[in-house]
Amino acid sequence: EIYAHRKVDKLISKMDRQVVFPNVDKVKNIGVIWQPTQKEAFQYLKSYFNREQVIFRGFCVFEKITNPHQDSNTLTVKDLDFCGLPKKEKVDDFMSIRFEILLNIALEENLVLDYITGLSQARFKVGSSAKPKNYFDMNINIGENTDPMYLAKQQIFYLAQLNKK
Repeated sequence: EIYAHRKVDKLISKMDRQVVFPNVDKVKNIGVIWQPTQKEAFQYLKSYFNREQVIFRGFCVFEKITNPHQDSNTLTVKDLDFCGLPKKEKVDDFMSIRFEILLNIALEENLVLDYITGLSQARFKVGSSAKPKNYFDMNINIGENTDPMYLAKQQIFYLAQLNKK
């Protein structure tokens, strides 16, 4: 696991990415990383941004061995290599999209979520992490609150605050 974390850090350090503060009222495309336990919060974000005519794409990361409907927007344990990192063909399509905003509503931190978040080409990354080293451009402290819906609403709130002068 230590080797895998070092590999992720090395790959991220090679990236050439400019952080761009988004104007939430003018955003055209948004990506969301989520886990099956956050389905309600994912649906909330989807309906919120669909009302705004935003292109919305989610990527679900399953942590346990399950048999969900396999498509390009899901990642299961079977899609990981021997180091525990996602196989490139499963995540490259999602990570290469230059989302204006990437929201990570997964509350559990793990190597796979760090990999996808860190290597994403998104212009602005938002999530919540208690770790001092994370891959978010805006880290929202939700304290002891472990409700994904709360995190989703806080992400929308703070993104709107960025645009106020």
